Amino acid sequence: MAVGSRGLVIRSADRGQTWTQAKVPVQSDLLAVHFPTPDEGWAVGHDGVVLHSTDGGVTWAKQLDGRMLCTAFREYYERTSRPDALGALQNAVAQLEQNCKDGFAPLPFLDVWFENTHEGFVVGSFGMIAATTDGGKTWEPWLHRIDNSQGLNFNAIRDIEGHLYIAGEKGEVYRLDRSVGRFTKTDTGYTGSFFGIAGNGEALIAFGLRGVAYRSVDGGMRWEALTMPADQTITAGVSRSDGEGFVLVNVAGQMLLGDKSGKEFRAMQPKRPTRATGIAPVDVETYAITGLDGVQIEIMNNAPISGSKTP
Repeated sequence: MAVGSRGLVIRSADRGQTWTQAKVPVQSDLLAVHFPTPDEGWAVGHDGVVLHSTDGGVTWAKQLDGRMLCTAFREYYERTSRPDALGALQNAVAQLEQNCKDGFAPLPFLDVWFENTHEGFVVGSFGMIAATTDGGKTWEPWLHRIDNSQGLNFNAIRDIEGHLYIAGEKGEVYRLDRSVGRFTKTDTGYTGSFFGIAGNGEALIAFGLRGVAYRSVDGGMRWEALTMPADQTITAGVSRSDGEGFVLVNVAGQMLLGDKSGKEFRAMQPKRPTRATGIAPVDVETYAITGLDGVQIEIMNNAPISGSKTP
């Protein structure tokens, strides 16, 4: 499944060889998609849009947009806060009002993650974050449940070895403390933007601007800067499905291949490089890479599968 400009959603059932376009009720740019099961999935994008599919991505229905968001979230904070409220709630209300000028939040949701068909999160620009426990029928703001008083962008959300992480602006990485229902941030030592995070049983890798990547081996408590083989912005990355390494992609079209420990990376130049925006594993050696010229399939031995690139 891949999403893109003007409400585009395409799906493939043959390992990316052929693609069909889905029926979508919006024309907003879509930026991320996640399916916790083969049938049920969610897509998010500009204008605060959240879409839901129950048939494997063939058709989609809108669950949320910027206008619905502002109404529901204001009502939530009116019920739970007071005029003299201090701390996290006060900051959350102020942040919501800043993002909901004129009763509409055109801000994009940048990523989505669901643990199952009921529980999930959406995250986005200027600190927008919401959770659902009923499959998206209702959404609850979590602006007061995360350490983000500056309203920084949340660029990616991932489950890694049973722990939920968010990567964002100014080198921020947040981890969900399930015992208290709150995301807490860790000090990575970086001040630029992280666009994603990947991990396995040995390491976490947060990556972003100018090819920067940081590594943690203790669940995000401490971080170290990595020496990377390229200085181009890294836009996406995954852990190999066998747990034996990492595959990152950058705006120069390179694949950055890391070892299991996440400490050593080498650059691989695909035969048909694209200005990459995303990556998803097809199998251990094969990956679907999205970019500004569509989707293509690449394998680790540097030979892309024939006929696998979309128009």
